[in-house]
Amino acid sequence: MEGLRSKNASDLRSHHLNKAVPLHIPGYRETAAATTNVDFHLAPEDVLRQMVIISNGFNKFHLAVAAAEAERRGLLSCFITGAYPTPRVSSLTEFARLNRSGRVRRFLNRGEDIADFKVRPLWLSEVVYQVAMTVRHIGRPRSFVADETLQDISFRLYGRLATKVIASSGRAEIYHYRAGFGHKSVVRAKQLGMITLCDHSIAHPATLNFLVTHGGALPPPGVQGPMNRMWRHILSDVDQADYVLVNSEFVRETFLHQGWNANRLRVIYWGADDAFLDAVPLRSRGQDGSSTMRLLFAGGFELRKGAATVMAALKRCNDVNWTLEIAGTVDRDLPQRDDFLQDPRVTVAGWIPRVDLAKRMAAAEVLVFPSLAEGSARVVFEALAAGCYVITTPNAGSIVEDRIHGRLVPPNDPDRLAAALRDAAEDRRRVAEVGRRNAELIRSKYRQCDYGDKLAAHYEELLESKRLDKVA
Repeated sequence: MEGLRSKNASDLRSHHLNKAVPLHIPGYRETAAATTNVDFHLAPEDVLRQMVIISNGFNKFHLAVAAAEAERRGLLSCFITGAYPTPRVSSLTEFARLNRSGRVRRFLNRGEDIADFKVRPLWLSEVVYQVAMTVRHIGRPRSFVADETLQDISFRLYGRLATKVIASSGRAEIYHYRAGFGHKSVVRAKQLGMITLCDHSIAHPATLNFLVTHGGALPPPGVQGPMNRMWRHILSDVDQADYVLVNSEFVRETFLHQGWNANRLRVIYWGADDAFLDAVPLRSRGQDGSSTMRLLFAGGFELRKGAATVMAALKRCNDVNWTLEIAGTVDRDLPQRDDFLQDPRVTVAGWIPRVDLAKRMAAAEVLVFPSLAEGSARVVFEALAAGCYVITTPNAGSIVEDRIHGRLVPPNDPDRLAAALRDAAEDRRRVAEVGRRNAELIRSKYRQCDYGDKLAAHYEELLESKRLDKVA
């Protein structure tokens, strides 16, 4: 096993370290100068340190990217996840010709550049989760749907199965787990002397429902909003961690609002991953002369993500020549949904693969995303990377600054959103120039490797803090 471990780490170093990464900016051809050399500056003894276990939970979550970046740096001991396309599973799906299905292709896209022997998929827990998603879609029984009971059961089963993996995965110093998927595995990690780091990617659970039902406003300081069974258990899972890693300053502020000690919190923005950046096509300069301003909304078109604000704002923009494409599913219970969708200027693409989303973002001028509550919306980073001008809210948890990357408007304010849309329509050349600079920014400061660098530095900070505590 040690020989295999060394060989895999060596292969990863030779493949990933010190390689030229093209800075592909939409609208500009790549040149030999438009590259950056990635060098992680690791000493040989550090490359094989393998100090962290990363637990991703279900689906294609950013902790899979985190694990791939830890693997590149020789820091990954073990990657725990739900269903995963191991080489054997991938070969079986190809042999049975199941890879023609869109759902199977999405599953196959979960794969990352991680040594196979380090991946520990917990299939049973995801089977339960998929049943839960079916029940949620059906809407019966109502009590299970309201409390998200089956989802909660699948999360807790995952945590129990992860406990066994941790106990048998050798020595590691940090257990980095996704909020809601830790539970008993966190207790076991602490017993083994690990630092526990919870990765939480949305507003504090006690503020989330309140934010959605009160137009993006936080509850009074220290007051907890309503939470169902699943969210109560997620909060307890977050609470038991030594430290919490969040993905935006907005999320951090919601934790501080609930009385958390700032020393337990750290912010690292995700940025855009390599797979998405590779899929972004060149942006045609001819698009800038179109008479119609092309708007895009990406993600579930629902109340939490500001759908009602979008509909109300666009009704106020009859003096603007616009079209809107919704790249996501539309909530069936959204008020005035049917009337809005009958507008010929509105099209619904539904859920689309990320490769297609990259193309649609590169064809759009403006991402409209007036969310009431997020963590740090991935679609905002993706739109910036694709060269879009972005109109969003502070609650989206993005890096967008007003009049620099687009516009920031208050949540639940259709008048301000309509004014921002008119402002964009009046100066389309400025919109295009801002979009070009946005794409440059993401490729220079918010790539996947930048996220990996910051994460590795944070791991080192945690270990140094632990060492100093022992000395004291």
